[in-house]
Amino acid sequence: MTACFLIACNDADDTTEINASDTTTAVTSYANSDTSSMPAYDAAMDPLTVEAAFSRKLGDTLDIKMYEVTLKPGDSVALHTHPDHTLYVVQGGKIIITPQGGEGQELDLKTGMGMIMATQTHSGKNIGNTTVKLLVSDVYRPRGK
Repeated sequence: MTACFLIACNDADDTTEINASDTTTAVTSYANSDTSSMPAYDAAMDPLTVEAAFSRKLGDTLDIKMYEVTLKPGDSVALHTHPDHTLYVVQGGKIIITPQGGEGQELDLKTGMGMIMATQTHSGKNIGNTTVKLLVSDVYRPRGK
């Protein structure tokens, strides 16, 4: 049996210093598309619906869905919407993420990386030569203030 716990604090620190590799900085800048409200839920855009061929739901409780996404080289995921979410890289590789109406950004995901990401709509593709495996937790409830 595997358990995963995420703990967070609502106290924001506006003096965040980024001291990381270019890859982490690129992911951070992409993920900081902050919105203060959650979009209306659209079942047709739900990642588990759009990514059904690549996803395995691990849990769905307390307005949080946790699932594993496995993308083999060349696999593509159509446009879908995440609420606020976390991402943990179980098995790294190279992907391209394309936000709705924007340009794609190549990301070199390293095994063990973790990210907290804002609400976003995007598509994705594994452009590397290795299988990428991600653990994602989508939070389907408004942010606390």
